[in-house]
Amino acid sequence: MTLQNIDFKTLVQTAQVQGLSINQDLPQATRSILERADQAQRQLTTDELATICQASGVDASLPGSLIQRSDQLVNQARGHLLETQPHLVQPGGALHPQDRAEACWRDCWNFLRVITYAVACNQSCFTNPSGMAALRELYRRMNVPIEGMNIALDQLKALALEGVSRSNDCQLIDACFQHLREQLNKTAVKS
Repeated sequence: MTLQNIDFKTLVQTAQVQGLSINQDLPQATRSILERADQAQRQLTTDELATICQASGVDASLPGSLIQRSDQLVNQARGHLLETQPHLVQPGGALHPQDRAEACWRDCWNFLRVITYAVACNQSCFTNPSGMAALRELYRRMNVPIEGMNIALDQLKALALEGVSRSNDCQLIDACFQHLREQLNKTAVKS
């Protein structure tokens, strides 16, 4: 059965970005923490972050800063997108009416949340392949403007990198955003 044949409700339930909780290379404690946080669609707590970063060797201040700034970063990326693509939220635009725009910003926040998990784990490849395939199909059916999402993600990445001085930290954040963008923009290859 192809994704095109799956009903909408099943697609919504199957669409999932985060794949770290099924990554057998990560410690069981890390996978459990990530699974609980992801199911609740929430950021990591200070204690959870400390546990994950102790296992991964990442300085907890890096993902901690992303968590603290997440709302601000998404709001700034939204401002940038609306400045460069104002037609998206106008009548007839892909993010009109308002509830479509709100869903887009919520997705951006959730993308950043999962990227923060990935940064904490020191894993730039963090998506769930079948979950991302379902998300791409959902976006296709809902006519989500992927170009606009890419602009918002690029802006989010630029903002997330502000104030990050260590080159390996910059490379990790950059690689996480690059991975997400590749997975989001992947097209089905017909054989």
